[in-house]
Amino acid sequence: MKVLVTGATGFIGRRLTLSLATAGYEVKALCRDTNHPYLIKHQNIEPVLGNILYPQGLKRVMAGCSQVYHMAALAKMWCRNPDAYHETNVIGTRNVLEAAKQTDINRIVYTSTCGVWGPTIKHPMTENDPRICGFPIAYERTKYLAELEVQNFVRQGLDVVIVNPSRVYGEGPVTDSNTVAKMVFGYLKGTWRFIPGNGEQVANYAFLDDVVAGHIAAMNKGLTGERYILGGHDISFNDFFKTLQQVTGIQQSMIKVPLKVIEFYSMLQWLKTRLTGLPPVFLPEFAQRLHFDQKYSSNKAVNQLNYTITPFADGLRKTVDHLQASVQQTHQESSSTISELCHN
Repeated sequence: MKVLVTGATGFIGRRLTLSLATAGYEVKALCRDTNHPYLIKHQNIEPVLGNILYPQGLKRVMAGCSQVYHMAALAKMWCRNPDAYHETNVIGTRNVLEAAKQTDINRIVYTSTCGVWGPTIKHPMTENDPRICGFPIAYERTKYLAELEVQNFVRQGLDVVIVNPSRVYGEGPVTDSNTVAKMVFGYLKGTWRFIPGNGEQVANYAFLDDVVAGHIAAMNKGLTGERYILGGHDISFNDFFKTLQQVTGIQQSMIKVPLKVIEFYSMLQWLKTRLTGLPPVFLPEFAQRLHFDQKYSSNKAVNQLNYTITPFADGLRKTVDHLQASVQQTHQESSSTISELCHN
């Protein structure tokens, strides 16, 4: 069976393409650069040049495919063109759905985010809970609007299932949108030494392998038009770094930074960006989020998709092992290059 994966070079997308290819699927990996360093190489993966913003090419790309995993999105904290979030996450999703409607695609799994629910107050959010605040973060707002596009096409008869990963961590590259890997990598190097506030703020951490398996289960077992939270464990910052210390055996002296200080710093970053156009390190809307928890329940996915959740310490240990191996490989390659230069 042929399947199309958009966003095949993303943190989740690259691992999904490999899992599908290993299982025997013929995977078309849609990407804007077929030589992208994060694109997985496998005999069952065919890199396909394309862009979800150009609808005329999507029907051609979908030809011969039975299923589509639509994962392409703009997930960065900041973008020089603020309209890019809407163009990619909303219009791009509409283009994919329209192309699928006009071809022989049997089913689509759309990757949204738990960010559509945003912060929580006391209990973990479920798929049926309403959002309790506005949408100050562009990524969350546009992913919510993209879900409305999905529901509109479902009403027109298109078979689409929505999955909502929480804060995903696991084996993969350290990128701007992969905040957990940045924290872990920084801790290993000794450059990440702070904990926001009192460290009691909670977020939900989902292991990458679980999320990938959840996508495939949603394709095979999910109900049309339904949403499934693909989450993991609700972990505070204090427990996150305590577990990281236990897993690595590395004890860093961590500094708890008051939220007021973080907010002030984020305002300075916002002002810097406004005046110079340089990318910010942190923005006020993200600083405000640190006042709230982000707890989510995956019970629906567990019950309907047989979704499984890896113990946090086990998943974190695999993540650390991968990052340490990557650092070691980089050092070996650098040493080899220096040695070659010296002998030439």
